Amino acid sequence: MPNRLRIITYNIHRCIGGDHKISPERISAVIAVHQPDVVALQEVDSGQVRPTEYDQAAIIAGCLNFREVWIERERYGNVILSRYPMKIVKAGGLHRPRRWHTLARRGALWVEIDVFGTRIQILNTHLGLTSASRLNQARVLAGPDWLNSPDCHPPVILCGDFNTQSGSTVFRLLEERLMNVEKLKGNGEIEKTWPSFHPMLNFDHMFISGDLAVVAVKVPADGMVRRASDHLPFFVELSLPGITVSDT
Repeated sequence: MPNRLRIITYNIHRCIGGDHKISPERISAVIAVHQPDVVALQEVDSGQVRPTEYDQAAIIAGCLNFREVWIERERYGNVILSRYPMKIVKAGGLHRPRRWHTLARRGALWVEIDVFGTRIQILNTHLGLTSASRLNQARVLAGPDWLNSPDCHPPVILCGDFNTQSGSTVFRLLEERLMNVEKLKGNGEIEKTWPSFHPMLNFDHMFISGDLAVVAVKVPADGMVRRASDHLPFFVELSLPGITVSDT
């Protein structure tokens, strides 16, 4: 429906499941159940600017009948798929100038989607494994080239695998600019997404600007979902600016 946006952020672990099988088709089946409008993926096995017929991104997009696909080329591949028209704004690394980062390249992908005239900025990222690297990357992400760019005007959605939990220094930094959807959903429960076979930590998150409203938050965890990747998908349904839940 045009007044709602359904979005999934999902670290797909190069489509390697808990049974060690590589299956983009299984990942696609997990996603398809929720009928999202936008899919933000991390750890996609692809080195192309645009997907070829053999890339995981292309296979997943084909299974889901998504025509709009963009890929970011850093080491931990970030992908955004959309049912709505989409254009790329920026793709690249989250590294401070002149800082050595060969062993831990991390990046982000920023696109703009057009939902019946509402232009929404969506950023997808995957932060590093150490607290120092995550903080450096978050500072770049919150800076003038990304979230604090004049082009990054509301509505804004930031999502991905942040490798950190609510309350961390990275969270406090990002929450100066955006709101954590888990604080807006009302029940106070923490949605744990890792590891998928027995989730104990919440590494996968979504932040939104104040003109968006949270309708639903869900982390599916049935049998196939637990096997498909080492993370569980994080699903959020949002109400678009100027439209409340009661209007639908």
